[in-house]
Amino acid sequence: MDKKAHWILVDLDMSNLHLDVYNSSFKTIRDVAVLDAVEPLRQMMPHVLHHYKLLTRDIPDKPLSITLCKDIPHQTNGGDCGFFVIKFAEYIAEDNIKEMPKNFDTKVAFLNMATQLYKFACESRT
Repeated sequence: MDKKAHWILVDLDMSNLHLDVYNSSFKTIRDVAVLDAVEPLRQMMPHVLHHYKLLTRDIPDKPLSITLCKDIPHQTNGGDCGFFVIKFAEYIAEDNIKEMPKNFDTKVAFLNMATQLYKFACESRT
């Protein structure tokens, strides 16, 4: 992944010390490249959580477990990964990732997001 600019989303489950990795371009960015990119986070995160007293138990001997999420929408071009990261985060924040449409229409989603941002900007001026 170091030769390509690509965004992925990593969701930390602190209670289970687990990482869910969302890669919208899993057909072109291979799993091994994603795992290599996430490995430092996997190794370091238990220590960071412990240092900031977010981990109430002892630091585990093993790094965090990882799931490469596969049953997710994927991008059809090389430029939508950032947008997919935003949408993955939105669905995860709403605890609704399984409801994200598999045939995700980015054109409609872009238009919806632009409309929401415009509406927010207009409301912020008043």
